[in-house]
Amino acid sequence: MNIGIIGAGLSGIVAARDLTRHGHTVELIEKSRSVGGRLATRRIGEGKADHGAVYFTVRGEELKQDVADWQMKGWVNVWYADPYPRYVAAGGMNALAKRLAEGLTVHLNERAETVTTRAGQVHVRTDVTARQYDRLIITSPLPQTLDLLADFPIDTTLHGLTYAPTFVGLFEFGNEVTIGPDGILETGLASGLLKVINNRQKGVSATELVSVYMDESWSEEWYDRPEDETLQEIERLLQTVTASVIQSSQLKRWRYAQATDVWNEPYYRLRDEPIFLAGDVFLEPDDASGRTRFESAYVSGLRVAEAMR
Repeated sequence: MNIGIIGAGLSGIVAARDLTRHGHTVELIEKSRSVGGRLATRRIGEGKADHGAVYFTVRGEELKQDVADWQMKGWVNVWYADPYPRYVAAGGMNALAKRLAEGLTVHLNERAETVTTRAGQVHVRTDVTARQYDRLIITSPLPQTLDLLADFPIDTTLHGLTYAPTFVGLFEFGNEVTIGPDGILETGLASGLLKVINNRQKGVSATELVSVYMDESWSEEWYDRPEDETLQEIERLLQTVTASVIQSSQLKRWRYAQATDVWNEPYYRLRDEPIFLAGDVFLEPDDASGRTRFESAYVSGLRVAEAMR
């Protein structure tokens, strides 16, 4: 089959790898300039800072086997293990996404604008060209997916799932900064702060780059405020953790950082249509964590590929 996948985040990449391995022709359409989605890393000077997924954990056997392979290849390593391993990617989380996407057909900087079906085929019009597939998988955040599929009947429960935003401040220091024993603080922080991470201690950066993640309520409150004002406030809160002098700062705004609700199936197929939805919001019914994360995106990609095969 000729299969299209909208969204080259982890779910899309995992599905594409599986389907390609089974002999299908697959191409990914990605609106950004890089694969990975929230497996995001930014280069600042001589250093790197993760500003999407901080780390990932492993519960299921399938991911455990892949992670063992990735460790042997030097793609990932254990950051710290208290009480269970937190895995990070060598060179930043986006480096793992790029390695997993090697050999796949990916159309970057291309935004899907319309999806229609006719005579059993799916037609995708992008801002670059028109594409046609036997089957289509969409892995973008649900609000974007539902806008794209506005003319299709979709379960009303999916329309009710909401997402919380997150701001991430990226701060460069000229001198050594220590953030906790392992490079991460998640407790005892000032109101509004969710996590503070030193990317050097994490093993990602050669320089002192600190990622500051803001919590859901703070990010909602500040979402529409001016960027410079928002960054100044994050910097003020960071100074409750370290008084070291900041050399430069940047801001990342994630509109759909974390789903506040989940769909208790690993994918969704549109009734009577060759269109499937997947992503981290689609969890297996027995998922013990009940929340979106790296592994839920990974499993969703596997399951939708299996269903399509």
